[in-house]
Formats: sequence, structure tokens, C-alpha cells
Amino acid sequence: MLFQNNAIDLTTLPQLEDTPMESLSPSYLKVSYLGTAIFFLIVAAILISIRLFAEFDIPTWIEWIAPSVWLLLFILSLWHTYEDFQIQGFAIRERDLTYRSGVFFRSTTVIPYNRIQHAEVKQGPIERRFNLQRLEIYTAGGDGSDLYIPGLPGNRADQLKDYIIEKAGKNEQ
Repeated sequence: MLFQNNAIDLTTLPQLEDTPMESLSPSYLKVSYLGTAIFFLIVAAILISIRLFAEFDIPTWIEWIAPSVWLLLFILSLWHTYEDFQIQGFAIRERDLTYRSGVFFRSTTVIPYNRIQHAEVKQGPIERRFNLQRLEIYTAGGDGSDLYIPGLPGNRADQLKDYIIEKAGKNEQ
């Protein structure tokens, strides 16, 4: 038998963009907004503390510019949070798990089930308040999770974890 390496017609390949992505829970947008607000409140408290307790004179132009820059960055962060939420999504397919994110720099991560070592479901205090969980996927060779899907409602993360672990176990056999 002769070795053959025929060309593949690239137009016949399935398009990942055509895969329907499941969106994250709408409650996750609230959690993201809350995290952004907490961060900017801490920054505001630091700026106000510097203004009140500074043992040196702060130029007037800085006193006007600093709050303006703070407000601009806060508004941009809220916009970025919303846009990122609109883009984020995941798909469970026959042989892999796909996750999409990123506003300016789009990222689509595809992890085949046969590469998955284990999966964990985590929940912080704010996520618990909104009944959300995040699924973390670990593959071989990494020191941290290779993929995490935030904003999964209720027990959805547990269901996905069980399904993924089952698929990963079948691929080992």
C-alpha cells in the first residue's frame, strides 16, 4: 500500500462559529457589576484618604483630574463588564467542551474530553448569594485550572461536571 496524504477541502470543515453557545446566567452580570463597584469604591476610598490625610499640598489640577479619570474608568469598566457578559458562552459537544470570552481580544478555548484530568465546582460568598457556581476544568501538565466557566445557575455546574467526568472516563477506556 502506498502512503497517501490527500488534501482536505477546508470549506467542508464544520465551523466553530456555527456552534450554538449557551449563555451564562443573567445573575452573573449582577455579580460582575458588584465586583466592579466594590473595586472602584476601594480605589475611591484610597484617593479620598490621600486627599484628606496627605501631609503635602496636592495641586488643584490633580484634585479635578483624579475624580474625572476615576469616573471615566468606572464607566468604561461597567461597559466592558456588560460587553464581556454578552460574548461569554460555552458549548458541550460530543467530544469536547468549548468556551468563548473576550471583548477586545476574543478567546475560544476547546478542550477535548480525553485531555481532562478532573473538574471542580466552586462557589464564593457573593456567588452563593446569587445562587451561582463556577466550573473549573483541569488538564494534564498545568498547575492551575485550564478553563473555568463562571456564572452557572443552581446545580448546572454540578450537572456539567458529572457529565464531563463521565465523558473523560469513557475516553480513558
